This record gives sequence, structure tokens and C-alpha cells, in this order.
Amino acid sequence: KKDGQRHHLIINEATLEDAGRYALRTSGGQALAELIVQEKKLEVYQSIADLTVGSKDQAVFKCEVSDENVRGVWLKNGKELVPDGRIKVSHIGR
Repeated sequence: KKDGQRHHLIINEATLEDAGRYALRTSGGQALAELIVQEKKLEVYQSIADLTVGSKDQAVFKCEVSDENVRGVWLKNGKELVPDGRIKVSHIGR
């Protein structure tokens, strides 16, 4: 983006692949800079808890993490759970 004499390079939602050396070349010279992208550490605010329910009751597991854009994968005995008529997976906020 050019704003008068100022030139801006804007990278929205930077990823690890955006890291590297950037340069701007003009007829009067060049400028160099290094971009380092650090991964945000995810925090678990509310972990899932053990449940005991009756055989016909509904079991609801909840987990809250620090980033609402993170998608979790639910596992049962190490295998990914696939939503179906009985199993519902939802992502609401964090």
C-alpha cells in the first residue's frame, strides 16, 4: 500500500510460511527486514472432565481453549470421533 512517500506491506493473519527476509527496492535504494512468525501457545482454560451417566442419558464433554479459531479433534480410545446421528460435535466461541 502506498501512502504518499510511505510504502506499506501488510500481511493479514501471518502464518509460519510468511517468515523470511523481505526487501523493498526503489530507484533510490533498498530496505531489508526479517519477519519472524511465532506460534501462539494454546492454553486450555477448561479441560474435559470425567462423566458418569445412565445408559439412556446424554453425555456432554466441554473444553475451553484460549483461541476461538482453533478447531479441536475429539478422540475415543485414540481414534477420531466422526459425527453421526448420535454424536454431535460443535464449536462455539472458545
